[in-house]
Amino acid sequence: MRTTSGKLESVQFRYSVPSDEASLVAKKFAQAEYKRDPWESMPLPSGCAAYGTTEELFARIKLAIAEQTHLSDNDNALITLWVFSTWFHDVLSIAPGLVITGPAHEGDAILRAVCAFCYHPVLVAGMTGAGLSAIQWDKKPTLLIFEPNLSRRLAAFLYSSTRRGYLALRTVPGASRSAFDYYGSKAVYAGADPPIRAMLQHCVHINALPASGVYSQHVATMPEEMTQKLQDQLFLYRSEHLPEVSKLELNAAGLSPDFNAIASALCECIVNAPDLQNELVSLLTPYSDQQIAERLDDLGTLAIGAALALCHEGKDKALVGEIAAEVNRIQKERGERLRYSPERVGHRLRKAGLLTRRLGASGNGLLFDRATQVLLHDVAGAYGCVGSTNGNENLHCQLCTENKRVM
Repeated sequence: MRTTSGKLESVQFRYSVPSDEASLVAKKFAQAEYKRDPWESMPLPSGCAAYGTTEELFARIKLAIAEQTHLSDNDNALITLWVFSTWFHDVLSIAPGLVITGPAHEGDAILRAVCAFCYHPVLVAGMTGAGLSAIQWDKKPTLLIFEPNLSRRLAAFLYSSTRRGYLALRTVPGASRSAFDYYGSKAVYAGADPPIRAMLQHCVHINALPASGVYSQHVATMPEEMTQKLQDQLFLYRSEHLPEVSKLELNAAGLSPDFNAIASALCECIVNAPDLQNELVSLLTPYSDQQIAERLDDLGTLAIGAALALCHEGKDKALVGEIAAEVNRIQKERGERLRYSPERVGHRLRKAGLLTRRLGASGNGLLFDRATQVLLHDVAGAYGCVGSTNGNENLHCQLCTENKRVM
């Protein structure tokens, strides 16, 4: 208060409350004095605590997340699996990300819910160069980022930082700018419907809309005692299984390359629980199938698949015009009205690494020599050109057999 003389003074008041309400009132007053330094308030283990089996620990965390988010059972399971991965990201080949879309209130609720369970979690308001430079990376933190206006540049940063080796500049107070690898676990609320969703690969995608339209006016935060107990249980789980997880190299067959990498990394963190691992693969399969379907409709996939089909016909070369005609034939069979010009198809082939050349007076195209055939099959495998060529022809293709691909 300011006194009549202009001096600033503090005034204290004493309150009398019923004994059964005293602890609640004290907790509310403590909230007003919370530490604004996120590193000081970060949930951390205080020791080791027995957790039972992997399935039991998984179920407890999944239930706690469900009570605070009201998401579908499948989404809660995927988030729980991602939480487990944050405790082992330092020994995984990739650190799968978690991307949340939908209403901002629900997105914030998910970030705050997982904050209780992740490895060294810290809530971050947006992503800027200055903010990233201020992160205490020596703590190997899990970043929980609220960024509703995610740009293409930030989406590229999130994707690249799921793998080791991509360097970016970092400015540390008192030091010059230097190259730094921002690899680590990250979750981001990316807005209601980000247009750059396709760029966020190596990430589990969650729509924040509550299951069946169920909304709660208020969701109580998890008690600190429960948070501490689960942190201690996850700490023991990490301590017991870190050597084993560091040696595992699983392969989730039947998924697209992107989701194969995600599923493999997540499965490695679920130790001695094959049923949970199988559940994970089944949860990711619809996302993988959707991604494969979207890529099949991409001009790059269509052009490469068409070139592969002409190669399987035994041709020694194929003009860009012939490849474009095959692309448009596939489009017509699918009931699509859009048609592509040879110029656009040729440009897309070059972008994929298949360089066309002048083939006489007829125009540009691909010469199917041995080197080009090998490259074409490699590129087709990377693009997942499934179903764009005749399966019977593939049976007689030595390169398809050698690479064990079904185009």
